Amino acid sequence: MQSISKCGACGPGYKTPLDAMKGPREEIVYLPCIYRNTGIEKPDYLATVDVDPKSPHYCQVIHRLPMPNLRDELHHSGWNTCSSSFGDVTKKRNRLLLPSLISSRIYVVDVGTDMRAPRIHKMIEPVDVFWKCDLANPHTTHCLGNGEIMISSMGDPSGNGKGIYPP
Repeated sequence: MQSISKCGACGPGYKTPLDAMKGPREEIVYLPCIYRNTGIEKPDYLATVDVDPKSPHYCQVIHRLPMPNLRDELHHSGWNTCSSSFGDVTKKRNRLLLPSLISSRIYVVDVGTDMRAPRIHKMIEPVDVFWKCDLANPHTTHCLGNGEIMISSMGDPSGNGKGIYPP
């Protein structure tokens, strides 16, 4: 998760993509899992997968974090901080943001307390996205160097915007 070898504790991420390739292999990954168009009426969930080849649980889902709502359609997740904050030791990559394309809800998941069993830290409800931002259908998260998070959206609360499809 961090490049520590040449700079002590440099903060989140890596200075360059090449440094990231030289860093330690990830041991777990998080996958948003959705049920849209499956006929299954269950909330989407975040799967935690063990990808450590030395682990007895290699390539297995070791935890599922179900969202509390139906028909969210979790989309492109992203970190609260990343390599854009490299060098800032005050930043930690401890939250995963899960925008929901259909419901316009945004989940903030705590992966720092127990990375093998994440839990919901906060939910940003659709009404807040609509009223405070005049946006809807959040798509992709981007962490910025100043510590803020930008989330691209597919449109506005009235359904205006290219690429929006009906829920």
